[in-house]
Amino acid sequence: MQPDNEQPTILIAEDQEHVREALAMLLRANGYPVLLCASPQEALAAASEQSPDLALVDMNYRRDSTSGVEGLNLIETLRELDSTLPIVALTAWGNVDLAVHAMKSGASDFIEKPWRNDSLLQKVQSLIRHSREVRVVQRISDHEKQDAQQLQTRIVPQRHLVIGGIELFGESLPAGIVGGDYFGVWQPTPESLHFCVADVSGKGTPGALIAAMLYASVSTLSASAGGAAKIVNEVEGVLHDQLGEGHYVTMFYGVLDLSSHVLEYVNAGHCPPIVRRGNGAVESLAPTRPVLGLLSQQSVSAERMRLSPGDGLALYTDGITEATDETGEEFGAERLTTLLANGGTSKLQELHQQILGRVREYASGKLADDATLVLITVSGAEPVRESHIAEPAWSQTQN
Repeated sequence: MQPDNEQPTILIAEDQEHVREALAMLLRANGYPVLLCASPQEALAAASEQSPDLALVDMNYRRDSTSGVEGLNLIETLRELDSTLPIVALTAWGNVDLAVHAMKSGASDFIEKPWRNDSLLQKVQSLIRHSREVRVVQRISDHEKQDAQQLQTRIVPQRHLVIGGIELFGESLPAGIVGGDYFGVWQPTPESLHFCVADVSGKGTPGALIAAMLYASVSTLSASAGGAAKIVNEVEGVLHDQLGEGHYVTMFYGVLDLSSHVLEYVNAGHCPPIVRRGNGAVESLAPTRPVLGLLSQQSVSAERMRLSPGDGLALYTDGITEATDETGEEFGAERLTTLLANGGTSKLQELHQQILGRVREYASGKLADDATLVLITVSGAEPVRESHIAEPAWSQTQN
């Protein structure tokens, strides 16, 4: 693709030399550089190397064939190389059916042979002008997507920490450019570790905007060093007037005492975290209250449990358990539980990667929803009283 201030380059894919040269002469006379190709293979090689601004594609390359199959295949492949490339199919006069097939395969327009020079030039100019407008919009969109991805990374960075006999590793994978999953980890006091996993209803930009608002609210409220119930109730108050009708947030918020390893938690309609005990027993932490946002504010107390050396805790969103295979069957909590049980001797980051790898493999590499997984383990080490969770570098530069 040429810069907008340069003459656009036109690729001509035509096996008949006299037709190819006639088109080249016409276009060169009007200031267009041309790439001349006698076969689909030459056209694809030239398009890959030089990125033309428009392609004129003949439909038949064998004299004993009028099916246009080679031309149709070439159009489809060029369209895969560049979704914005204007492609004009060159068809024999009166071959309307083939022209229709070409349009369905990705051609922008068609021209019948023999052509009228003024009509061909007018069509070329119009298509190139429209293509440049589309490409400008796409560049802006790509820039916005890049900004959105950077924002997503700042809001939900990969986290790995070891503190007070506790190891945590977490990562969130958006289904699209951005997503509505969120998790965070904070240490407001030397004696406590706060962590949160949340899932905003809806995907894409709307969900990501709410997740960004959630990030700002939870990170601020966690600094107060309040209990899990107090913080969740305050978060709901913040979200009450911000969530649109029908939108809601599921959330698991935990406060872990680093000296006693007692976990205080609230589960607001979130996927039940899985506790894998050191002796192999498995428990799940069922919701303790409804989701945030759908009902009037709910004031509830927190639950408590003790984590012992060798225990593990898995927090996740439904993008993990609801990933489906080609038959539509979900990955499910049972498969996740099995992976956690069988990975007890693995390093935490390796286990995390194994689980996400299995989920992706199960879904043939296509996650339909945002997926977040946070793993926590308790070692037999003595808790470290003086410690600090470093904020990501981006956060430090904002101060």
